[in-house]
Amino acid sequence: MAFFLQYAWLIPAMPLLGCALITFTPLRQSKAASGWTAIALMGIAALLAVGLLAASAQGYALHDGQLVLDAAEHGAAAAHGETGDDAGHGKAFQFPEPNLVQRFAWAPLGASVFTMGFYVDTPVAALLAMVTITSFCIHLFSLGYMATNARQSRFFSFIALFTAAMLLMSMADNLLLFFMAWEVMGLCSYLLIGFLYERPQAYRAAVKAFITTRIGDVLLLLGLVYLYTQAGSLAFGSGPGEIFDPELLERLGSETGFFGLSHATTIALLIFAGTVGKSAQFPLHVWLPDAMEGPTPVSALIHAATMVSAGVFLVARTFPIFTADDGTALLVVSIIGAFTALFAATIAVAQYDIKRILAYSTLSQLGFMVAVLGIGGWVAGMFHLLTHAFFKALLFLGSGSIIHAMEATPKITALHHKDEYAAQQTAQDIRNMGGLRTRLPWTFWTYTMGFLALAGVAPFAGFWSKDEILADAFKGGHWVVFTVLVLAAFLTAFYMTRQWYLVFFGEYRGDTPVVYQNPERATQAHHGHDDHGHGHDAHGHDDHGHMNTGAHWHEDPRMIAPLVILASFAVTAGMFNLPSSGPMAHWLGTIWGQDAVPFSFLVAGISLLIAFSGIAAGWAIYSKAFARADERDPLELRAPALFKLLNEKYRIDELYQVSIIRTTTLLALAWAWLDRHVVDRIVNGVGSMTLGIGKVNFIVDDTLFNDGPDAMADGTVATGEQTRLIQTGKAQDYLVYVFGGALVFALLWLYVL
Repeated sequence: MAFFLQYAWLIPAMPLLGCALITFTPLRQSKAASGWTAIALMGIAALLAVGLLAASAQGYALHDGQLVLDAAEHGAAAAHGETGDDAGHGKAFQFPEPNLVQRFAWAPLGASVFTMGFYVDTPVAALLAMVTITSFCIHLFSLGYMATNARQSRFFSFIALFTAAMLLMSMADNLLLFFMAWEVMGLCSYLLIGFLYERPQAYRAAVKAFITTRIGDVLLLLGLVYLYTQAGSLAFGSGPGEIFDPELLERLGSETGFFGLSHATTIALLIFAGTVGKSAQFPLHVWLPDAMEGPTPVSALIHAATMVSAGVFLVARTFPIFTADDGTALLVVSIIGAFTALFAATIAVAQYDIKRILAYSTLSQLGFMVAVLGIGGWVAGMFHLLTHAFFKALLFLGSGSIIHAMEATPKITALHHKDEYAAQQTAQDIRNMGGLRTRLPWTFWTYTMGFLALAGVAPFAGFWSKDEILADAFKGGHWVVFTVLVLAAFLTAFYMTRQWYLVFFGEYRGDTPVVYQNPERATQAHHGHDDHGHGHDAHGHDDHGHMNTGAHWHEDPRMIAPLVILASFAVTAGMFNLPSSGPMAHWLGTIWGQDAVPFSFLVAGISLLIAFSGIAAGWAIYSKAFARADERDPLELRAPALFKLLNEKYRIDELYQVSIIRTTTLLALAWAWLDRHVVDRIVNGVGSMTLGIGKVNFIVDDTLFNDGPDAMADGTVATGEQTRLIQTGKAQDYLVYVFGGALVFALLWLYVL
């Protein structure tokens, strides 16, 4: 066990090494070699992370290089009785004691030194295990999915760097290092969303994601600066000089700062702004659906399992600060989270793109996590973060397998010759699918497991974590949050049933598909690009890069293994925090040193009733719908105006376009006019005046200080030269000069004076 603690630093180092090898060595010239290198190193990181979780869960800790067995008991003792149902409601929240703290001097700060390093406790260890396992599966899936992509090596380099940044962020011992890794993730997100940069839609989506998340990141950075000015530190921990020091938290909660808010409230809200951006909570949610322009493994890795979860983890990691005030910060968190959960779920009901349905589902589920953290359900929020990562990554990879097969069908293959982007979008439209369970059996069964987990059906993982969220809201008396989340849970089961049925059941509708009309086609050169990037998406090509006629419309065997692995977690991940009396009873809550909410048969019954009601409603409405792809949606027939509003995402993007973006554009135009006609003229006038003064100065300087003295000097020299000629040394010459001089003076005397 000491090995896993001593070499925990290898967990982020392995994918970082993979990125370096692929980027800076000839390895990048071989797609297979670069892919397998990234996969192998990610597998090693996963093994190390699982070993670290096992060691941490058993209570092993590393102090001064010595392995001790006391961390878990110490952490539990410190936390029990102070959290539980009252967490965040007046009693202090405490993390368990760290299992590993490794710091080194980074920068001198006068009399002190700012340190950097690793801080691992059981929540971090659990997150590391989840991230590495899901990332390993996504890396493995990408090997088949990106097989004939000309830029496959670059893709693996990017996702390896992203994974390294996510792991470093998780292990960071202070908020500055946390923020640095957080920003590297943002960079990788930009690079991967815009990976297919030949498409205007892709590079615009990348810019949109980057700019939108920067809004939250700037506010987060302000929060860190504010915290540092108050605490003099950004280091995690509850000891003196660390940000969770009880005395510091008490002072932050009692002293008033800006706008009459306590320091703790202001800092917490600024930190939460980072979560709103990174986890795509309302109103900064608009970037995530557009991020589906990236290759599907990117959607699974960044926008389902890891990066968007980093925002939730930020709140969970700094939770003592949120609980240090009078409850204002957590109230805001719960409102934003609950609203986003329901808001995104309603939009997902009316979408046709299989990936965008999952994207809005991700927004909704992140809202569940944020909302429960806001009502003090720390264990439930972290539990759902872990389970959701597994089954949502499974669903995204499953959608990739479906798209991979759909783009090999004859109609879409033919469309690919004319417009590859339209072909890909047409392949992602669930109206063009149907009956795929017989063509894609492995995808069907694994996708079904992910669907049931997301819908909240027992005994799948999503049921246990979502039930714990609802139980926290129910037992805490948070009736508004409970009601909103119940509605969101019903809609989740409904829209996922709609998607699942239209994809896998009924008759295949792809022979007469609804063809996507590409508004950008006139500006796009036809390069054969697709969801995989330059040259391939299985989308019209086979493994050797030759055109696929549709005769081999089936699952890619290379994609099955990661689907099966993730499906096993979608089924079993709930057992890690079962509300029972068995050996795994509240296991996560126990190793985290927190009391989970007790199991409630009433809430569990309500949760199951919601799930089955949503599934039944979806089945009843869509089991006889869409005999043809171009039929109208049954909900659209019943409420066309509402359906259109939901399909257009409440026109939030359009609202931002006519308000914020147009205002920004007008301000930019006004500033450009001001710059050209005022600032430029002032600068040009000053420049002209300076030039004129310079010319006058040049003339004066040249005439008076250069030419004048030079002329005097030249005259003196010339005079001296001529005067020297009369110095002959002959007496008769000098007598002539004397006589001549006397004659001149005599004439002057006679005729002038």
